[in-house]
Amino acid sequence: MPLREAIHRFYTDIILHELQLMNKNPSYPNLTYNTFLYLSMITCKKNCTVSYIAETLHISKSAVTIKVNELIRQGLVQKIQSSSDKRVYYLSLDPKITEDYSPEHRLDKAVGTIESNYTDEQVKMFCDMLKFFTKVYLEE
Repeated sequence: MPLREAIHRFYTDIILHELQLMNKNPSYPNLTYNTFLYLSMITCKKNCTVSYIAETLHISKSAVTIKVNELIRQGLVQKIQSSSDKRVYYLSLDPKITEDYSPEHRLDKAVGTIESNYTDEQVKMFCDMLKFFTKVYLEE
């Protein structure tokens, strides 16, 4: 399989698998890709804000606010007021869904399998390739 196809397949498989796992949970039926994207951004960005999401996705703050309020009503997200700036609210996953949503156990299994099947040097080379790929991919 050519590298380009392998990378595309990897990305698609990961995203679709995570979405399917969440949709199998009866507590979160019919999650959309858009919802999954928001949840992923909130999970990955420490002190995530509506402004951060709007800037990152190049959409209006009002559109993000509408979506975030929907996620709060669904019990997926919560807002936490900043202790240093009362005008700022940070977004986080609601604690009751954090374990359901977290892909950590699948990630740990995959990492463990790679580490047991490849040498330290091969793992380091793979990490270097991922870092380089990300750097080049994100260049404008």
